[in-house]
Amino acid sequence: MFLKKIFILMLFFPSVVLADDICSRFKYEPEINVKKVVDDDIDIKKSNESFVDKLGYAMLKPGYKYSLYTVLIPVNGGYCVSLRGIDIDVLYPSFDIVIDKSLTEENCAYKYVLEHEKDHVKNTRKVLDTNLENITENVLVKVVNSINPVFINSINEKNDVNTKIEEQLQNHPDIVALLKKIDNEIEEENKKIDSRGDQYEIYKCKDFYEQMKNSRKDIQID
Repeated sequence: MFLKKIFILMLFFPSVVLADDICSRFKYEPEINVKKVVDDDIDIKKSNESFVDKLGYAMLKPGYKYSLYTVLIPVNGGYCVSLRGIDIDVLYPSFDIVIDKSLTEENCAYKYVLEHEKDHVKNTRKVLDTNLENITENVLVKVVNSINPVFINSINEKNDVNTKIEEQLQNHPDIVALLKKIDNEIEEENKKIDSRGDQYEIYKCKDFYEQMKNSRKDIQID
């Protein structure tokens, strides 16, 4: 009975088995090109309204883009779609630093808040540099080589295959783990900055101290 079931399955799905056999020999070691695109500009702006419990913050705008290069190899009954290469542009995050409107550039507290937020920017970029230094050898080779050729019956199916390849790349456990590792390290570095006591220097500013004393507020910088 068991052998009969296997035989029936093979009769029902012969094309799947055949497609795997046909396309597996057309697997490349895809070329991987990674380019770091750095935006050194930091947009420093004042808040539209006074903050309630902080003096400023740095807003991160990360991103990446990539191009997949797949090729069609004609085979009996259709085509094999094989990944030939991938170009990745790592877009180093640009930042907006927003400072409370009550602080003017002449105010010494403004200087401390700005330097504090710039340190967040520096540390974020340092974490990215460290993790992306050998990303091709340590992560991408394994991830990209996990993509196997796919059999299709018609050229019109190629775009669907490309979409599925993109999803496999984005959801690959090694990519997910790397992004989580980067997020965790950035968070840890930011905690170090936020807990080093910069408020001490800010409250040494006479004008800021008087302002906070009159408003009776406790303010922090993030």
